[in-house]
Amino acid sequence: MDESHETLAGLRLLLSGQASPIEEERAAAHLTGCRACWLLAVRALDLQKASGDLVVPGPLRSVVDLHEMQQARLEEWLDAQAAWIEIRSMGAKGRRDKVRMSRSLHTWGFLQVLLAEGAAAPPAESAEVFYLGLLVAGRLPAGKFSVELKNDLCAECCAEIANARRRLAKWPAARDALKNGEEYALRGTQNGVVEAKLLCVAGALEDDLGNTEEAAGMLRSAIGLFEKAAETLLMSRTLTQLAYVVADLDPTEGVRLAAQALSLIPQNNPRLVWFAQIITINCLITLGAPKEALLRFSELKGLHEQFREPYMQLRGRFAAARLLEHLGRSQQAIGLFDEVIAGDLEHGFMKDFFLDLVYLFGFHLRRGNSSDAIAVCRRAGHELSLLEDEEGSGESAREQMQSVWRSLEGEVKKGTVDLGATIVLRNYIKAHWRTPASDPPSFGPTGDKTS
Repeated sequence: MDESHETLAGLRLLLSGQASPIEEERAAAHLTGCRACWLLAVRALDLQKASGDLVVPGPLRSVVDLHEMQQARLEEWLDAQAAWIEIRSMGAKGRRDKVRMSRSLHTWGFLQVLLAEGAAAPPAESAEVFYLGLLVAGRLPAGKFSVELKNDLCAECCAEIANARRRLAKWPAARDALKNGEEYALRGTQNGVVEAKLLCVAGALEDDLGNTEEAAGMLRSAIGLFEKAAETLLMSRTLTQLAYVVADLDPTEGVRLAAQALSLIPQNNPRLVWFAQIITINCLITLGAPKEALLRFSELKGLHEQFREPYMQLRGRFAAARLLEHLGRSQQAIGLFDEVIAGDLEHGFMKDFFLDLVYLFGFHLRRGNSSDAIAVCRRAGHELSLLEDEEGSGESAREQMQSVWRSLEGEVKKGTVDLGATIVLRNYIKAHWRTPASDPPSFGPTGDKTS
């Protein structure tokens, strides 16, 4: 195989019709496998077009056609970004009407922009952006997109809508979106990938509702579908999700699943590597192996420093606090737990704030520090009294949660609370931090400890 690379001058000669057929064939073969020369050829094309002396020999015709197709798609994507900037400040109705009525927006590029914007937005906004994506997916031109592909794209948008609603704890609305997605998927290509994506969201929803076994079953099914379709990245992501779901109940399985995920995660996805490693570290701590967890945590330092966003920094500090706790440094652990909890509150991570308070409550309870456990209950009640609707939960949910924390405080004073209460409270908060439960948990000695 000829390993010599192209030059700009040589490529311009080729594209002016001044090369021999053998040179044309060799260049065409080389350009399909060499990224650097491909980019140089794009520059040569632009220069030859500008000079008015462009001649595309037969062997290079398919290469140039491929370039023009890619260029058209990239230009469509740039146009889509500009279009989104124009309409994103409109009200919800105005944006929906604009997307419905403007054929210029019914493109693959605009759909990709919406999916990217929705993934980066807060849950309430992302649900609306993904709905716009659903409108676009259903209106893609029939000449370019098959009915089956459009249904697959609609199903994926429904999965994203469901996930956004799930993050908002809008359980019935999330289920509705999943049902719509399943109906689209039945009319799609049925290649298993879309079905697996819907299962991932359904599994996350069941986990939020405390149905761990159902969640794990759905995620395992999704993993099987992704494996069959050779979707390695999606498979590794779902393995990480499953490891997170089972981590509390079966930390040994959590470690195994995270290791399997880490063996599959592409090198260009360090964020997913970080999440899988943090899950591993937390599982090892739970299993009573804090020294191995500490070694892994120290190896993660360089990766952790790459991601400065508050959420990842706080979850890293939470793991560090657990390490201090299990290495016998309780006072240092308390200081770090307090810092994490304050950070949750500062950045509006309300669900994590209350879940981290539950962990701190259990921390004190395990050490027999009932007065500190009571202080955690009172802190939760105080912060609930200061929250507003827009910060995450409605008034009825906050009032019920205040009552639950007061009930827990009362039982701590009586000495009737054991560590099982932390599991009950954690499951309750996961499912009902935004919406009240029809049957809130009780913590008395005869109470039904279910959420």
